[in-house]
Amino acid sequence: MIVIPDKGYWIDGTDHECHYDHRGQPVIPHGTWRAKIETDDTAKCYRRFFVGREHSNLIGQDETLGPVLLSVKTENVANQEHTRILLRLKTGTMHEIVPTSCLGSQPNPARMAKILNEQLNIDNFTPILCPKASQAIANYDEHVLVTNFKFGVLYQRFGQTTEEELFCNNETNVYFDEFLNLLGRRIQLKDHKGYRGGLDIQNGHTGDQAIYEIFKEREIMFHVSTLLPYTESDPQQLQRKRHIGNDIVAIVFQEANTPFSPDMIASHFLHAFIVVQVIEPNSPNTRYKVSVTARDDVPFFGPTLPTPAVFRHGPEFKEFLLTKLINAENACYKAEKFAKLELRTRTSLLQTLTDDLREKTTEFLGGSGSLIPGTPKSDSGAGSRFIDTVKKAWSARVKSSQSMDNNLSTSHVHEKLAKKSSQPTISESTPSSGRSLSKSSIVSNGKKSGGSSTASSPDLTAHAHTRPAMSEASDDSSLTSEDLEHLAGGYIDSDTGLESMSSAETAAKACSVCQERPMCITGINNDSLIQEVTRLKCDKLDLLKQNVNCQRDIKRLREKEINLQGDLAIATKEILRLRELLKDYSPNGEVSTI
Repeated sequence: MIVIPDKGYWIDGTDHECHYDHRGQPVIPHGTWRAKIETDDTAKCYRRFFVGREHSNLIGQDETLGPVLLSVKTENVANQEHTRILLRLKTGTMHEIVPTSCLGSQPNPARMAKILNEQLNIDNFTPILCPKASQAIANYDEHVLVTNFKFGVLYQRFGQTTEEELFCNNETNVYFDEFLNLLGRRIQLKDHKGYRGGLDIQNGHTGDQAIYEIFKEREIMFHVSTLLPYTESDPQQLQRKRHIGNDIVAIVFQEANTPFSPDMIASHFLHAFIVVQVIEPNSPNTRYKVSVTARDDVPFFGPTLPTPAVFRHGPEFKEFLLTKLINAENACYKAEKFAKLELRTRTSLLQTLTDDLREKTTEFLGGSGSLIPGTPKSDSGAGSRFIDTVKKAWSARVKSSQSMDNNLSTSHVHEKLAKKSSQPTISESTPSSGRSLSKSSIVSNGKKSGGSSTASSPDLTAHAHTRPAMSEASDDSSLTSEDLEHLAGGYIDSDTGLESMSSAETAAKACSVCQERPMCITGINNDSLIQEVTRLKCDKLDLLKQNVNCQRDIKRLREKEINLQGDLAIATKEILRLRELLKDYSPNGEVSTI
């Protein structure tokens, strides 16, 4: 049936000798094979064990292995706490469940990841905290699952040994049609609504009919050479080869014992062939010999062929053949040619997924400062760091207000001296700001004179634009006054004394301060404020994590309380029962105290 080249292919199913009973009937052993579709089980692990359950997703970046996506979940197995770990790399996904005691006294994501891959060198992982993250991760895991398949079907007559002869067959016989009816349903392409496998379902450019089947929730389209358009002027029949040559697995149906070699068909995609030869066609004893050949880099795939590799015509042979075809294509994806394509696709998808999850987490938390892996933090707890940071911010503000009050008093002294002195006004130049301020403008501004206020208004306008810059920088923080009140546990008094002034007094005194010391308002460094805001965001995230942990502990304690209440109720019932027994066995009918 199959003649393989000297190298490059392997073959399975070479024993086809059947024994016959005393009545001359062929003896075919019952099939011991299992019709199991071989798929990547790790692709379903996340949806099966993680989605809808409490777990953690974390992102890391390895200098050599690239992006890393880790999913961790604790569960109870045989009354012992275990940790289920799902590690995604560009090279593949690994799944393991280990006892929590094996992770040490202080388990961390880096240690968990090293259990599955010792080459990983990641110190910090970023948690994923955004809606619909689980769905995106599940979709990534399941992208390797294929539910639509297309297979080629070639018809080989007796004595045909070239590619052109196989593709030029335009007429069939009853045996081949019977085999096609076993594979699937004959459909009209124009009326077809399911998976089309690259065939034209509108204009009829790929023929009118095709063989289609739904097998175990998978759609299969067969590219049958005799049902594809035939071109008399084309000896190579490129229209047919365009479809079958781009398939990965093909069936070769032989009407008689004729050798088939896989290198007869020139194709970069065809990696596996299943050769079927009919025996005693169109009779009650119709049987099929089956042989399989594939390229060397294609791993073995099931179900295993029986010995002898002969099947009766019927549903059992159909189930075996369809399962073998699906497993053959899944195995071909592990060949070198397709593995490189899959690695490139997987790397791109994983990088896109991690970048998208990181960006969505940043948007969801309202800032990027807390998402940088390895953000330096102090050794104290999150709550103490938060309070210390707030104290520093308030102390800086109080110092600023005190300096402003000192400037106000200084300007008041200058005002009195200006009233008593009859010297002409002297302009002082301020090198740092590049602007000149007049002492007469300060005095006249305090007296609210119209002429001098006009001269000082450009300088006031310039100072008026410096203060909102600070407020805009502080508004970038995701912490609001409500958050501060909630975290501090009480009302925070933010009155520094300036808010209680009237608008006229505030404007006048602020102007005098600006004119006396134009750099006092911008005395607080913007960079330090940005750092304070970043620390506040980090502390807020830590507090949120602590809140989640506390809620988790409360939930566990409540469950423990419920269990203890149940045990107490059972114990009470047992005590009452024992008292009744004592009452029945007591000679005086009195119950002794237990």
